[in-house]
Amino acid sequence: MLSEDYFMRMINQALAVFMTALGFKRAGQFNQALQTFDQAIEGLLGLDANLVKQLDDSTLLGMLTFQEQLDADRVLVLAEIYREEADVYAMQGQPDISQFMLLSSLRFYLEATLAVDGEPGPELINKIEALRAKFNTQALPVETRLALMDHLERLLGLGDSFLVAVRLTRADLKADFTALESCVPN
Repeated sequence: MLSEDYFMRMINQALAVFMTALGFKRAGQFNQALQTFDQAIEGLLGLDANLVKQLDDSTLLGMLTFQEQLDADRVLVLAEIYREEADVYAMQGQPDISQFMLLSSLRFYLEATLAVDGEPGPELINKIEALRAKFNTQALPVETRLALMDHLERLLGLGDSFLVAVRLTRADLKADFTALESCVPN
């Protein structure tokens, strides 16, 4: 069986490569950034990045689940990679690929947040909200809508001070939840 240390090393190595990719992105070296993001994905998952990108989100999440426990740390790193990669595709004038990557990133953030006990961090909530604002949430894939509903329900269970800190209102969350609930098949 693989040890937790092994997975932490994988995550740390992927993060180091990810940071290099961000440097290429900031320098405007977009092709190099995309290649380096692919290297980060390969280091994180141990699979060829082209294969990973052909897999649907549910399959990837299943691969990152062991004994019914999602490896939230690796999923969060994957969400970050996809989000940054989407930004590069948008800058290259490839909005369809960018939207696809953003949609996967949103699902990964949601699933990772739901897999962890306790209050989600404000930074993570802000990333989810920023991505959520880019989409018509009622048109999201069913699995993403369901995860978003679970996420909203969880936020509604938190105190008002937390919601104020992340600039959310209980009324807006309830309205969003109700809108999603009306379009999710039973």
